Amino acid sequence: MSATGITLEDLVAELRDRGQRATTARRAVLAEILAAGDTHLSAEDLARRIQRQHPAIHLSTVYRTLDALTEAGLIAVARFRDQPVTYHLAVDVHHHALCTNCGATINLPPGALDPLRRRLRRDHGFRADPRHLTIPGVCERCAR
Repeated sequence: MSATGITLEDLVAELRDRGQRATTARRAVLAEILAAGDTHLSAEDLARRIQRQHPAIHLSTVYRTLDALTEAGLIAVARFRDQPVTYHLAVDVHHHALCTNCGATINLPPGALDPLRRRLRRDHGFRADPRHLTIPGVCERCAR
C-alpha cells in the first residue's frame, strides 16, 4: 500500500470500472507508479523498472500505456522545466515549488493553495481546481 492508502487492486478495479482492460502492461505501470510513492518517474524510468520482471514490455508499450492511463484519469503528468515528463497517481494531488536555478523540487501539500483558491472564488467567482501545479522560483540555498 502507498501513502495514499491505495492498492494495485484498487487501481485495477477503477480501471475496469472506467471500461478499460487491465492488461499486463497497465498493471505493471500502475504497480511501479504506486511503488514509487512520492518519486515521479519518467517513461524511461518506468520501462527500466518494468523490464526487470516483464522483458517483453518495451518502451513504446510503456508510452502507449501511460497515454491510456492518463486518458482514463488514473495517472497524471508532471512537467519540470527541461526535464523529461514524469508521472504519478492522479489521486495524489500535490504541487511543486521548482528552483529555476538548481532544479531542486519541493513537494507541496494539496492544501498549500487553499488561500489562493478561496481568494479567487471570493474576488472573482472563479472556482479553481488545481491538480498539479509547478511554481517556479528560487530555493533557499540559491537565494543566499
